[in-house]
Amino acid sequence: MNDTRVDLFPEMANLVPERAQGRASVEHVTVDTDGGRTACYVYGQFRNPSPAGTYVSLRVTNDAGESRVMMSDFHYERATCVEVVERAHGNVLIAGLGLGMILHPILKNESVRSVTVIEKYQDVVDLVLPTLPASEKLTVLLDDIYTWKPTLGRRYDVIWFDIWPDIEVTRLPEMAQLHRRFWRYLNRANPECWMESWHRQETRRVARRRPKEQATQSPPTVSS
Repeated sequence: MNDTRVDLFPEMANLVPERAQGRASVEHVTVDTDGGRTACYVYGQFRNPSPAGTYVSLRVTNDAGESRVMMSDFHYERATCVEVVERAHGNVLIAGLGLGMILHPILKNESVRSVTVIEKYQDVVDLVLPTLPASEKLTVLLDDIYTWKPTLGRRYDVIWFDIWPDIEVTRLPEMAQLHRRFWRYLNRANPECWMESWHRQETRRVARRRPKEQATQSPPTVSS
């Protein structure tokens, strides 16, 4: 996994203060080295452990009343967002505002003409939008990416979906649904166009491995 450019992102604890509003809250957590490793425990392994320091998480209560951490700026999450920052150009569509971490470097990129962010919850917008750099490139729309439609004829050079609170193979059908739906809005006349969902490729590899791993496991012993 590309983790060589996590310094693309600012120190979010310096930009996004601890605050709660309605269904959303921003929390700061300070971890030591062991805590930084544990925070990046993914798929049974330690991935891109975070150095000791203070990190930020965004917690949201969804429509079902479940309170979940939707995003953090631990190094594993930074590493999984490097590619979208490096690929961003032209007109960019992003589903999920999160902490706004990827927007800082993307808005500075001169090859980016516009960035449209679709965010479902007003409380998230109210907490995060004021912490972003002022830019005429940026438009944040309050809507649900599953039902929102771009204006007629609108195309995007880069499309990025990052709306999930966890890394689970059960998210793959949701990702596939969005990719099918937005394929028509991708600027395919641009050979550099790109559409992806957060952590989708690694999740697909895990999904392919699991049946093989299960097949090699010994059957359970049944006692009478």
